[in-house]
Amino acid sequence: MQLFHYHWWTDKPEEMETFYQQSGFETTLRVGRHNGEMHTFNPPLNWEEFRDKDIQFRIIEMVKGQTNITFGHGKKDMFDHIGFLVTDTEYSEVLERAEELQWKVNEGERRTFISTPWKFRIELQRRREVVTEEKQPSIQAMEIHMPFRENPALVCSLLDFELTEQTSGKVTIENDDCTLIFCNSEEKEASLYSVMFLADHVFSNVDPVQTKLIGRT
Repeated sequence: MQLFHYHWWTDKPEEMETFYQQSGFETTLRVGRHNGEMHTFNPPLNWEEFRDKDIQFRIIEMVKGQTNITFGHGKKDMFDHIGFLVTDTEYSEVLERAEELQWKVNEGERRTFISTPWKFRIELQRRREVVTEEKQPSIQAMEIHMPFRENPALVCSLLDFELTEQTSGKVTIENDDCTLIFCNSEEKEASLYSVMFLADHVFSNVDPVQTKLIGRT
């Protein structure tokens, strides 16, 4: 089970794309609503060619190595979901545990979403082509801030991770490949605070939606 993905809604889609392009990501997809209909605006089209057309982008997808990032147009910055690449066996097992937890599952042909009690979703993805053959960067850990109205250790039960830390303010779960850190927050909505990557160079910066990005070798 590989942590590979995160998604934001934001009123800064162009700034997000520019930032991640400057970080070496390739734009692979742009889909948006224009004049009441959905259209693609994929590369080689660039923002100079459509910036003034009042496009409401449903999704912009960017890929580098084993990392896939998507974002779409929203009224404000809102963290939506994280994603795991899974095998067919892992997929079936996670869905069984979601049913036991009574968490809503939206199953689709291309991807499946599980809704959590903290207003962010977990995507299960079985198509390997959503990432490249390059090994780096790969996501090693994420820190998510959210109100602990439900025990975050339930995510451990869903994903069959190991619970390595649990206090009133912090819960850490992990498997052999990645770590999820949940920190208690007074905010009403969950937010992706930071993402840690295995990369070919060390870096530390902040993207336009204020997620901290940390690269380690």
